Amino acid sequence: MYLKREFSDDELMAQIVSYLWDQGAWGERYKNYTQMKNRLSKVVNNNGKNVERKVKMLSSKNWITIKKNGDTISLAV
Repeated sequence: MYLKREFSDDELMAQIVSYLWDQGAWGERYKNYTQMKNRLSKVVNNNGKNVERKVKMLSSKNWITIKKNGDTISLAV
């Protein structure tokens, strides 16, 4: 069982980057975006909407890369 809690913006972005790093999703190796959002939404309040906002923010800062019409995601190298 997971305990949901409020994450600050920086903590949530660190969770996203850490998840992708742990899954080995960097460079040309991508991870399923929906699967990542569902797993992180188990510990983050607001059912993944915060995760979506932070993914868009990280993408605009060129920290992560979104491919295949938003279906896959990886760390930008």
